Amino acid sequence: MRWTAGALAASALCLPAGCGRKQDSPPPAVKAPVAPGTELPQVEPRLCTAVAILIDASTSMNQSVRGSDGAKRPKHEIARAALERIIEQTAAAEKRRPDLSLRLGILRFSSSIEEILPIAPFEPEAARAALGRIRPSSGTAIGRAVAAGFEALRATGCVRQHLIAITDGENTSGPSPEMVARDLHARTRGEVAIHFVAFDTSARRFGFLKDVGGSAIEAADGAELEACLTEIYSKRILAEAMPGE
Repeated sequence: MRWTAGALAASALCLPAGCGRKQDSPPPAVKAPVAPGTELPQVEPRLCTAVAILIDASTSMNQSVRGSDGAKRPKHEIARAALERIIEQTAAAEKRRPDLSLRLGILRFSSSIEEILPIAPFEPEAARAALGRIRPSSGTAIGRAVAAGFEALRATGCVRQHLIAITDGENTSGPSPEMVARDLHARTRGEVAIHFVAFDTSARRFGFLKDVGGSAIEAADGAELEACLTEIYSKRILAEAMPGE
C-alpha cells in the first residue's frame, strides 16, 4: 500500500505560538519536468518512515539571533542545537517503540549540496556527528537541495517520506525551489510530504508549498525554531511513523 502526501495531511495541525499554520490545496498541473537531471529511484515499497533534513549552510546563517536561552548566537549554531533536540526525541521514541522503523538523513546546502548523513536506520551518535560538520559557505541552492532530498528519500522505498528544510534565505543558485517542488510533487504523485521552516525570514517566500500539499511556517528565533521542529517532527512524523516489517 502506498501512502500519499494528501493522506498524510488529512488532519489539520494546531501549531504553538510562534509557528505559522500549514496550508493545503489541490496541486496544480505541471506542464513539463523542470528538474530533468533528477533521477528518482523506483524501489519496492517497505514498511518504514524516511526523513531527509535539509539545513541551510549559506553565509547568512552566520548572522546572530536569539537562541532558546535568550542569548544571541549564529543561526547555524541555533539550528544545530534545535536538530540535536530532534535527535533526542527520536532516540526517546525508539525506546518507547522498539518496533519503530525510521530512517534519517541530513543534507547541508549552500551553493553546493553535501549529504553529511546518508539516509539509513537511525543512529543517534552518527546523526550528532553529522551536525558537527555543518559549516556555512556562500550561495543558497534551495531548489537543488530539495531535488537531492527527493532522490535520497525515493531510494529508501519507505511508505512514508518526509522532507524538512530549514532556511533563512532566498534561492540564489540553480533552479527555484518552487519549480523543483512542483515538478517532483507531480512526478511522485505527492508521496513526499514537504515541510519548510523559514528561520528569521518570511514564510511567504515559500507560499507555493500550499499547492503541493506542503507547509511553510516561520521561526524568528531559537525558541520558535525548536517549537516548530517539534510540532512537525514529534507530533506528526514520529506519531505516524511505521513499525518495521
